[in-house]
Amino acid sequence: MLIGRERELRPVATLLEEARRGRSGTLVLVGEAGVGKTALLGEARRLAPDMRLLAATGVESESELPFAGLHELLRPLLELLPRLAASQSRALAAALALEEGQPDTLAVGAGTLSLLVEAAEEAPVLIVLDDAHWLDRASAEALAFAARRLAGEELAVLAALRPGIATPFEAFPRLELGPLATEDARRLLALRDELVPVADESRVLAAAAGNPLVLLELPLDLARDLPAATPPEERLRRAFTQRVESLPAPARLGLLLAAAEPDPGPVRRAAAALGLGDPLRPAEAAGLVRLGPGELAFRHPVLRSLVYADASPGDRRAAHRALAEALAGETDRDRRAWHVAAAVEDVDEAAAALLEQTAKRAAARGGHAAEARALERAARLSPHRADLARRLYAASIAWHRAGDATRGLALTEEALPVADDPLVHADLLALAGETRRRQGADVPERVYLQELEVEGLDELRTARLLAQIVDARLYSFDAAGALALAPRLEAAARGIADRWGRVTSLGSAGSAYLLAGDRDRATRLFREIASDPEIPATFPWDYLWLEWYDELRASLVETLLTGRATGNQLFVAFNQSGAAHLELRCGRLGSASASAAEAIPLADAIGTPALVGIASGALAFVHAWRGRAEACTALAGAALGAASKTGDRYHQAVARQAIALLALGAGRPEDAIAELEPLARGWAASTVVEPGVVPFVPDLVEAYATAGDRTRAAEWLDRFALIATGAERTWALAACARCEGLLASAEAFEAPFRRALELLEPSPLGLELARTRLAYGERLRRQGRRRDARAQLRAAHLAFAAEGAAPWQARAAGELRATGEQVADEARPLPDLTPQELHIARLVAEGKTNKEIAAAIFLSPKTIEYHLANTFRKLDIHSRAELARLVARDMPVDGVL
Repeated sequence: MLIGRERELRPVATLLEEARRGRSGTLVLVGEAGVGKTALLGEARRLAPDMRLLAATGVESESELPFAGLHELLRPLLELLPRLAASQSRALAAALALEEGQPDTLAVGAGTLSLLVEAAEEAPVLIVLDDAHWLDRASAEALAFAARRLAGEELAVLAALRPGIATPFEAFPRLELGPLATEDARRLLALRDELVPVADESRVLAAAAGNPLVLLELPLDLARDLPAATPPEERLRRAFTQRVESLPAPARLGLLLAAAEPDPGPVRRAAAALGLGDPLRPAEAAGLVRLGPGELAFRHPVLRSLVYADASPGDRRAAHRALAEALAGETDRDRRAWHVAAAVEDVDEAAAALLEQTAKRAAARGGHAAEARALERAARLSPHRADLARRLYAASIAWHRAGDATRGLALTEEALPVADDPLVHADLLALAGETRRRQGADVPERVYLQELEVEGLDELRTARLLAQIVDARLYSFDAAGALALAPRLEAAARGIADRWGRVTSLGSAGSAYLLAGDRDRATRLFREIASDPEIPATFPWDYLWLEWYDELRASLVETLLTGRATGNQLFVAFNQSGAAHLELRCGRLGSASASAAEAIPLADAIGTPALVGIASGALAFVHAWRGRAEACTALAGAALGAASKTGDRYHQAVARQAIALLALGAGRPEDAIAELEPLARGWAASTVVEPGVVPFVPDLVEAYATAGDRTRAAEWLDRFALIATGAERTWALAACARCEGLLASAEAFEAPFRRALELLEPSPLGLELARTRLAYGERLRRQGRRRDARAQLRAAHLAFAAEGAAPWQARAAGELRATGEQVADEARPLPDLTPQELHIARLVAEGKTNKEIAAAIFLSPKTIEYHLANTFRKLDIHSRAELARLVARDMPVDGVL
């Protein structure tokens, strides 16, 4: 019977009922130790006799072992592994140590999701995770990944954890458990095994402070003596300590062994080796543990932590030493390493070396958080400064792989003062700089410059440090400063033996040459490194600014195929983000939308917010062209937020330009000016002379021209024309000519418009061409030349219609009607679908089944059904064939990407 938790039980019961109806959900119970989380989980089990129960409890001593919790949870489902896609089955089997292999973390999460979905096909499933804050990081991330992607399954997830501890379950709905009300506490007090005299009730109630476990366990004599100011955790500790201390010494040591190791086998072997006999029987008689064949369970999860915390340091070391000796098998070597480390009082190279090997095995299974923890502990055990620095550096890299860049940065900065080896020090500094920039806080430039003066620095590290300075200067639009170091960076790069290190360093030097206007050197470098077909896809923005569209598209196609084949999801997300911007420049909104719609949820799934922002900026632009204000504004906001954190001025400008284009399409030039004028002023104060980096300037000129401020328009056009002429970029020269036509007199406007058309007609820039034809046609119509105007306006209208650019299509239609031409009603555009819905719609149009789509984008088939149902409702359609026809019209499957 659960007392005093009727309110908390309601959402739990609702979660179970919704799961039975095929509406998956996750609920996280949060509360202090002993407040009733475990009891509420037990009540959930009682309410779900018809559901298949999968349970795991986090144990602090197992939190360093990758996928230990996942193995406990999924063990009853392993017979279903053959039903999974081969890649997911292999990844999950490798993670759970069922077979050899190095699993991809994303594939493990996807495999966990698929396995749970297969189980839910047979019966509704209830997943119960107690002490989830002690689950190993790899297991917690895989389970959170799966839980986020459940929408239409008969599956419920309940997780209990303590407050103030960061876990992957932060994003789920939370139910806070506070102290029991006084009357409920009084009712619970009546259920104690030890009766409480009426005279002592108020004293016990006050001592427990509403904590149910303390109410049931606190001895009366302690309740009488406990000061009122005693904190809750101390009350709970005292509730059990007296009972533990009343045990004989061998039983207390046996209980400590059990607290330090959850497997009863080595606990019994260690106890025998210590001559303790069968020490857990007294603890069982005292109601502290439950024993059975292969089972050793504490009365309450919190008791395990209290037993371990209350033991003396010497007793803990002795227990770990005995457990290490009891774990002699090859399969137990990682547990043994951790016990050996815990038995060390100070530093110990042998123990550190064991943990370093454990880290390697954890990395091989995709458990990067466990790898990081093992390396970090190995570093603390290292008696020599060189090993300490080296292992902290390795731990930092592992934390980055595990997605905790903040922890990685902390270890990097801790290691810097003890890194006597100049090469290790340079590696640490470069890693610190890369991390800080992603977090929006650069390392001071002088620090890198000082590091470059160190003797013995090899070319790779020299180039890496120089690239940090160059990239920081480029991010801040200090192109002249970047150019000053570019030759030195190029020279260092040419001495690097490693291919990837060499070409990426050469690319950084090429970027500096390009933005600063040394176009011959930039062209030579980017031509040189493009001999490797992967490289343009690695530097998509530079190749886009150079207008090498065919080379970039070919590289993106090839590397996307490689990324998909190898399961490199980070590369797929980066690739599709670059592809979205390429297709956007070429005016292929359908292909841009499809690439961005794939990149956004994938980048979010693998924890790369910068890529989410870059792809969101491209999709915001698509929505701007199509006049979808709400979607454009939301995505541009996400893009702006991500770019601001990393100090990326280029992608900040992309986001603001999308909002400005939306305003121009809606006939609000003043709003466009408000977005673009600050960007233009920032550019004017910089040394950037590559027009591709500031593509928003022609929009600002048009906005000023439309608003009637021809003077400001001409000023910005003159400034932009200088760099456009110097760079000889087709789109920039054409944009200048279009803007010149907008500002020219009635006698002089035709020549610039014709010059713009001559530049654009042979190019792939479809929407730039349509926009120029629209502006030209508008001026022709206003001069009374209706026949000439119609030719330009018809072509513009068709081009805008083909890409679903509704506001611009409507503007062209209005102009055509003003010439006396009949214009058909505009096609109904797709409404504002989410990136996930857009991506699924595109895959449906390609003929993929729900199961194929689910495997491709790491969702369950029923979740795909859920998204499709939403899409059908928004579009007011009823079949996949109708959806395919709409996608073919609004998102043409015209690209190889």
